[in-house]
Amino acid sequence: MASNKLSAQDKKDLDKFTKFLALKSAQIIVQSRLGEKINTKCNPETSGQDWFNLAINDLPEVLAQAKSAMTNGGSRLPLCVEISLRTVEGDMMILETWCVGVSPEITDPSVRVTYTVYNRMGILLKSLVSVTRVTPAYKLSRRQGPDSYVICYRIYVGEPQLHSLGEGYNQVRVGQLSTPVGTIHLSVAYRTKMTISPQPSKETSIMLKSDHFRTDFSPKYTRSNNSDEISSSLSETIKMGAFAEGMKNCVGGNGRTADDDLSDMPFMSLLTNGKPSMPPASPPDPPQTLHHTDNSPASQEDSDNGNLTPTCPSVTSHDDFIMVDLKTPFAGSNANTDLGLFYRECQSAPPLQGVNARERTVAEQVGDLTRQLEAFETSLREYDRVITELCHVDNNN
Repeated sequence: MASNKLSAQDKKDLDKFTKFLALKSAQIIVQSRLGEKINTKCNPETSGQDWFNLAINDLPEVLAQAKSAMTNGGSRLPLCVEISLRTVEGDMMILETWCVGVSPEITDPSVRVTYTVYNRMGILLKSLVSVTRVTPAYKLSRRQGPDSYVICYRIYVGEPQLHSLGEGYNQVRVGQLSTPVGTIHLSVAYRTKMTISPQPSKETSIMLKSDHFRTDFSPKYTRSNNSDEISSSLSETIKMGAFAEGMKNCVGGNGRTADDDLSDMPFMSLLTNGKPSMPPASPPDPPQTLHHTDNSPASQEDSDNGNLTPTCPSVTSHDDFIMVDLKTPFAGSNANTDLGLFYRECQSAPPLQGVNARERTVAEQVGDLTRQLEAFETSLREYDRVITELCHVDNNN
């Protein structure tokens, strides 16, 4: 029958079937991009809520978005579901666009609305469930996460916006069915080039100051001007305490200033930014050596024990390290023990033999070679015996 000959009930049923077909299509598409597997149990006892004999639970948010788009758009079809990818940096890329539309030019007046059209809509939705799992966006949705990217959707009524899919996108017809008022078709267009092109935005624009390109305000110019201040002495950077006099004017009892004390600090050269430390104002004290005389009681006691008398090496105010030889507890009476000899041998590196060795003459080298040949000839019988034993062992094996 023709469209104008449809009964009021058939026209009402067809309109309702088409509405729920679009709503269920949006649910299937969005739920397939959640990034998780969906398991539904069969319901042997169907009710009025189970449309098209499919156990698809409706998400309230998706249902509200779809109804709002169909209400505000003026007409229900074509209904488009746009799937996009959004990175943590804020970049966005459209992956695919699904469309449920109707072509009023092609009709089938003989088809029955209540049974035939309704059952074919169920088959079309089952095909949609399968096709949503084979497009590239499905694999991306399974890998989404809060640290990398998330999958978003947008539902709107109108012609699909395919220009945002980039060049070389593919378009596939999922299925179609004929009705007395037109042919309902379900299609998808998806991206093939997965390359994100950063979009300029006001939030990410660079703020330029009026003196941005002035050379005298550049960081390089500032660092070069402040190099002298950074390389100043350490004494100028030390904070003064309360009621303390200036460090440059403070002189101790021995006539030394605070700068002289800082110059005597160990590793002072590492704290002055590579500048050599200034020599002290006053000459250093002469080196002093601590020793015991031979007639002293301490020396007599050491000789009885057989231990060496420790002496302190000359120490100046500029030495960073001081080495003191200590007595070894429970040491033996003999100073030339193995431990003492080993310590003295390892205390300094041995001289290189190649530098101090005298070059041998040709006659000496020939003489050594002659003596080695004579020794080999003398032991010739011993070598023959060893070879005979080895051959005998090989024959027995």
